[in-house]
Amino acid sequence: MSLYHPKEPIHFQQRNQLLQECLRPDPLPFPIEQEYPIVLAPEGQGFSYCHDFQNQMCSHANLWPRKVINALGQEPFLIGLVGNVATDPRFRGHGHMRSLLTAVEEIAQQNHLKALFLWSDLTSFYQKLGFVSVGQEYHFHFAEPRFGSKARTSARLVRTGLQGLSDDVLLRLQALKPRVAQTLERSLAEFRRMLDIPWLELYLAYEAADIVAFALIGKGYDMMGVIHEWGCTDAAYLLDLVHFVRRDKDLPQCMLLTPGELQPAWHQEILAQASAVEAVPMALMKVLEKGKEKELHQLFIWGLDSI
Repeated sequence: MSLYHPKEPIHFQQRNQLLQECLRPDPLPFPIEQEYPIVLAPEGQGFSYCHDFQNQMCSHANLWPRKVINALGQEPFLIGLVGNVATDPRFRGHGHMRSLLTAVEEIAQQNHLKALFLWSDLTSFYQKLGFVSVGQEYHFHFAEPRFGSKARTSARLVRTGLQGLSDDVLLRLQALKPRVAQTLERSLAEFRRMLDIPWLELYLAYEAADIVAFALIGKGYDMMGVIHEWGCTDAAYLLDLVHFVRRDKDLPQCMLLTPGELQPAWHQEILAQASAVEAVPMALMKVLEKGKEKELHQLFIWGLDSI
């Protein structure tokens, strides 16, 4: 199967139109490429794999190599995130997507990626390609506070702009995230690019001049009403911030996504305030190289990194 990266303006136009029609058929106030400012950017063309059929672009998938690190930032190895998988409806049912993903998998193996990860509701289709559910995350749902609306802390809670944040602030946000056994390395440059995603909002909790908690909610069309990345020095600050976010956005309910690997005291404190909770797999994974299964099953990928 012959794959190519988009290079000419017409290629980007065709790719973006394909993804828009397949993945975002309902009109939105922004094009789909703005939702993925790294993998769908012109300078990120190497992450895009396109396939033509009958002289027309018929299918596409992103492959984004990412470095996995442990809680100490050590022992790195590479995996691939797969996303923006789409086939033109006119050419579906002929195995184009299966062939495309097989070719992408071969490229990943040639580049020594240990596994592929993706997010999709088409579980049965991907299971036939060798993907399995992996990891665990919790979805805590919040409506009205179960124990009244009084704040648990004296923190100052604010919604803030995403542009012009200093390196020190971004580093602070990274440091506040709860530690997990394995996660993805993210550079400050990548973090800044991700903050360009439409409908993404940042909320902060301050004690004096110190940031003691943060929450990122929304991510383009995906994760509306979902706090998918967060951090805090204490769960009480996080819970105050969650309820502040819900009220500020006038949401009947919002969801907090957490790693399955969360310190028990925090888990219990969050659970006590939540109106409902569910444990779900984190992603779909296909192992490409033996030897890292334990680390792969411990991996947690934050929502901002998913494609």
